[in-house]
Amino acid sequence: MRNNILKWTLPVLCVIGLSSCLKNKNAQPDFSSVTPVVEIPVNAPAGNGGGNSLIASFTVDPALSDYVFYVNYAAPAANANDLKITLAVDPTALATYNTTNSTTLPILPSNGYVVPTTVTIPAGQRKVQVPIKINTSVLDPTLAYALPITITDASGVIISKNFASLILNIVLKNKYDGKYNLKGSILRAGDNVLSGNFKGYSKSLTTFGVNSVQFGQIWADGSNTGGIDGLTLTVDPATNKVKVTSTTNAAVVNLPTYDNRYDPATKTFFVSFYWGTGPTNRAATDTLTYTGPR
Repeated sequence: MRNNILKWTLPVLCVIGLSSCLKNKNAQPDFSSVTPVVEIPVNAPAGNGGGNSLIASFTVDPALSDYVFYVNYAAPAANANDLKITLAVDPTALATYNTTNSTTLPILPSNGYVVPTTVTIPAGQRKVQVPIKINTSVLDPTLAYALPITITDASGVIISKNFASLILNIVLKNKYDGKYNLKGSILRAGDNVLSGNFKGYSKSLTTFGVNSVQFGQIWADGSNTGGIDGLTLTVDPATNKVKVTSTTNAAVVNLPTYDNRYDPATKTFFVSFYWGTGPTNRAATDTLTYTGPR
């Protein structure tokens, strides 16, 4: 099983008596009386979960389906017995998150994931992995989803008030998404500075649909090209032919004499397109070669 593992760190529980510190500056904290709790630990929550929710974001690669997060037993010593932990998908936690952050993240559809309802932290251990299987075939790549998970029972151990829930913010990648090396040529009629050849640039192609990605075109001097924001490359999966469009400029079209295509063997886009009043006014020919995930 291939895992894209979200990395968490265990928080250190510190209880330091102020009066004892004043009496003896060399006194060590006494952890023996710390009350054990069960929690969902996370290193650096992104954003504001609202209530007792943590936030973690990850991008789902269609080539993978298995992910994990952790449930932790936080205590001075490892647990003496197996601890059965009960989990639930919690729409209320997501509603709180959306209200707190003025967002409208939809919950992951029920046929889009499999998460166990119980896991066990074995005796003598402090944490357990919780596997998540994502069914990418039912998800819309243009949407961001959320999967809210809450600890509802911990076999009598106290559930952390601050770390009981996790909002997984999930974005789906398509197979063209990634970082690419960009080289090519561009024309801006009458402008010898912005027109010409270029190479050695890196661009991120970001998912914009099942078979579409977007990127920002550049002029020959490396500056961003205006007027064609939302530049989109859409691949026909049956033929690997590519259609170039812009979400903000309907004049962007393929150069008909060029073979606009995607080569799956080398993960390379070959595209030529124009806009403005025609191919002698504004035009670009690009080669984009995959270098790795973004």
